[in-house]
Amino acid sequence: MHQKLIMGIKLLVFDSHPVQYRVPIWKAMEQISPGSVHVVYASDCSVRGHTDEGFGLTFAWDEPMLTGYENTILNCENGVPLSGWGSITGKGVSDAIEKIKPSAILLTGLNYRFDLVAYLRGRAGGIPVWLRCETQDDAVSRSKSKSVIRSLIYKAAYVGFSRIFFIGELNKIHYLKNGVSPSTLKPARYGTIDRFSEMSEADKLKLRNEARLKAGISVNGFTVGFSGKLINKKNPEILFNMLKYLPAKLLNNTYLYFLGSGPLEDDLKKLADDVLKQYNVKCFFAGFVNQSQLAAHYLAMDVMVLPSRKMGETWGLVVNEAMQAGCSVAVSDAVGCGADFKNWERFRVFEVGNEKDLADNINNLSKFPTDFNWAKQNLKSYSIQATAEAFINELNSTGR
Repeated sequence: MHQKLIMGIKLLVFDSHPVQYRVPIWKAMEQISPGSVHVVYASDCSVRGHTDEGFGLTFAWDEPMLTGYENTILNCENGVPLSGWGSITGKGVSDAIEKIKPSAILLTGLNYRFDLVAYLRGRAGGIPVWLRCETQDDAVSRSKSKSVIRSLIYKAAYVGFSRIFFIGELNKIHYLKNGVSPSTLKPARYGTIDRFSEMSEADKLKLRNEARLKAGISVNGFTVGFSGKLINKKNPEILFNMLKYLPAKLLNNTYLYFLGSGPLEDDLKKLADDVLKQYNVKCFFAGFVNQSQLAAHYLAMDVMVLPSRKMGETWGLVVNEAMQAGCSVAVSDAVGCGADFKNWERFRVFEVGNEKDLADNINNLSKFPTDFNWAKQNLKSYSIQATAEAFINELNSTGR
């Protein structure tokens, strides 16, 4: 439990741009302890709208990301923002530190010159510098030589951080393997806004039935969903390929539900035509859905599948969202959050690319009755509130 924040203590966060799953943390900190956080953004590209090749769209998130907490936008862009190491610079970082006079500095990544400048300026000023990012070692396959060089770089980078917050088990293991002392580590696990916390059971059931009606899904139909970018990395086509391994009785009552957009959409719709003819399995494509409209789509699903290939799926926040809605979940063993959730009652991990293994797990999960709250208690440690309190508690312990 957090304590009331000591007056004058403030966390200065340096972030590349407003990110929909980090902004709620800063808002929660402000609600818990007003004046406890100030965020400096290098760019506001995510607010003014930008092109996301994965979704195949130019869009801005539809929830306010610059209200409810103190923030500054430096606009220190160099060319296309977020396109490479030098695409956001450190211009204005020193002035922000001097103006805010923080008790601690938090970096959310080590991807840009902007991050390095904030790190060096903080260290030079004797300010504790913290880190919270999603790096881990299992997300992609690397040669031994690349792994050694990568480890040496990380070991050098992590030396100067006075506190490192891990988002999950694989992230924690990465830090320990790369020279970070266990005493330096604290949990601040990955979480998402709980869009269901204020809904009654009746509200959830109503939204579920309405979404299913719109999608052409029967009230008692068994719905296997996918949420994310329709790209090769996410491997959404495996949902079609696993159908041939489902027991006939289950297959006859199964629907597929795709939430998201991307370059594979046309190919997936052709596969949908094929499985309709072959198995009489109906598919629904919701398209891209912005943040504020997600709830009903997750409620429509019984099982959400994240079948990513080993191409950099360090966590998979759609899994958190799905479990908040009460979905059972199946993920490939290339998905980072599987290490944290693999022993939960309605969570399964299957071998990446293995269609039969996925089908066996789907069959197993189909036996559970609908329960919107099955993961609620366990998810408290993976919440916006828990992470906000972790930062505030650590601020209090700095004594600055």
